[in-house]
Amino acid sequence: MKLKAGLEIHQQLNSGKLFCRCNPSESGKNLLFKRKLYATSSELGQVDIAAKTEQRKLFTYYNKSCNCLVYTDEEPPRGPNKNALKIALQFARLVGAKVVEEMHFMRKVVVDGSNTSGFQRTGLIATGGKIEYDGKVLELDQLCLEEDSCRHGEKDNEYLLDRLGIPLLEITTKPQLNDSKDVQKAAKAIGRLLRACNVKRGLGTIRQDVNVSINNGQRVELKGFQDLTSMPTVVDNEIKRQTNLNKLKKTKIGKSIIVNDCFLQKKEFALALKIENWNGILGTKNSPSNHLRMGKELSDYAKRAGIKGIMHSDELPDYGIALQETKNIKNKLNCKENDAFVLIFGKEDKTRNAMNFVIERIKTTGVPKEVRKVTPDNLTRFLRPMPGASRMYPETDIAPLKINKIKVSIPKTLDERENDLPLNNEESKQLVNRNLDEQFNNLNKKYEVPKLISRILLHTLPQLRDEGKNITINDIEKVLDLFKKELIVKEGISRALIQSSQGKDIEINSGNIEKEVKEFIEDLVKNKENFIKERGMGAVGALMGPVMSKFRGKMDGGNINKLLMERIMEII
Repeated sequence: MKLKAGLEIHQQLNSGKLFCRCNPSESGKNLLFKRKLYATSSELGQVDIAAKTEQRKLFTYYNKSCNCLVYTDEEPPRGPNKNALKIALQFARLVGAKVVEEMHFMRKVVVDGSNTSGFQRTGLIATGGKIEYDGKVLELDQLCLEEDSCRHGEKDNEYLLDRLGIPLLEITTKPQLNDSKDVQKAAKAIGRLLRACNVKRGLGTIRQDVNVSINNGQRVELKGFQDLTSMPTVVDNEIKRQTNLNKLKKTKIGKSIIVNDCFLQKKEFALALKIENWNGILGTKNSPSNHLRMGKELSDYAKRAGIKGIMHSDELPDYGIALQETKNIKNKLNCKENDAFVLIFGKEDKTRNAMNFVIERIKTTGVPKEVRKVTPDNLTRFLRPMPGASRMYPETDIAPLKINKIKVSIPKTLDERENDLPLNNEESKQLVNRNLDEQFNNLNKKYEVPKLISRILLHTLPQLRDEGKNITINDIEKVLDLFKKELIVKEGISRALIQSSQGKDIEINSGNIEKEVKEFIEDLVKNKENFIKERGMGAVGALMGPVMSKFRGKMDGGNINKLLMERIMEII
């Protein structure tokens, strides 16, 4: 078995929407409208099979983000967004890709409801380039700039428009990955490179798809990975699925037969189909984890006709179908012991259409070329047929744009940014990961206390924000100014930040603070002299508590400890 895999990464860019001037986060008018979408033909007059299977519903859209009509498809597009284009070009330069001379947007037919216009606009930015991961090199195929789709609403045919039109950088790699663990490592490496650019962060801002084939077979696209850690398991399970499909022998099927008279009580229109030698292959929910479950596969195909699913002989009698009714169907279909059957209920037109999809899938031997959805249990389910070139046709509302002369700076990678910080590896990684390194550098350039600034940014500020405190950059600089002048100590920084944020005067140390500490220690040592002689230097820990309770935030804890130790050593 030889695995061949490639990646498709879709990353949201941190700019306005691609073809309008609206801010994605702004709250616009609450507009509701309904629309039914139809697949259109390509330049060659062909209708793509994937698009054809998607056009079956009336969709409802809710617009609460844009104040314009571009993404309700009532106005022509504007742009494209210059900032989004520059971010895409930055990444192209970063990976050494060849930027195309002129950018042409194309329309990709999408009629599943995820775009109000019935198509998605996408334009080629660059070709080639490479990324390095784990000592290996993965070549890139192409980089495209496109618009993101709608988010699903509460119901299957409802969509929200807030995400629609956010710029996406699509990165497609060559199918050079031959190990499931390499798929994860390469995806992680691309993600780190993307974060060198101005991209969005957070859940749902980056989506990874994996194209998988074995033994030079058909390509299957896996969509909807929850996180990178699941990638190796999902790919390994997909390898097993494809291996088992290749072992499945070709079968013969009978004619679709109306079986309404096989039931003891009157049923809606029912159609059944015999499948020779497939007894046990359709499977049930109790089948072993490595079972093909072809019944589930056929059901997913049948759902393209708008039905809820199918029944089959491996799971009957059950679901309201009696044993005698099951026998009646087998007799009518002339099923032998090793034969199976598929049963579909519903309105006649939908039922016949669904059965045609089932027949189409049974006749497809080996691994079908299709798009599959990753499930929470790290398996995959059929989503739609694999789209082809007939899904594309030229965009007529946006003029071609020369882009190879646009100058952009090449950003530093995360590794380079981490290496630039005067801190240990762990602190450097945390600052860069939280995108705090620029703020750190600005503060450290002025105050030159890297350890303290790192501690404030990584620990003090998050803790204060959790407590509901709103600390500004001005508060931080005011407190660091006092620290540099030795008017407050490290232990007093948290309190000082709170006081500054509340508009209060920051308590600073008096010039006699060391004298006050020594006097307090002297009184404490006199009262505890017997205890000190008994415990020796072991008394330091016990006596530090009262001193720190009195002077915490007014003098550095290390200096207090030093004064206490010196006085105790004089006694013992």
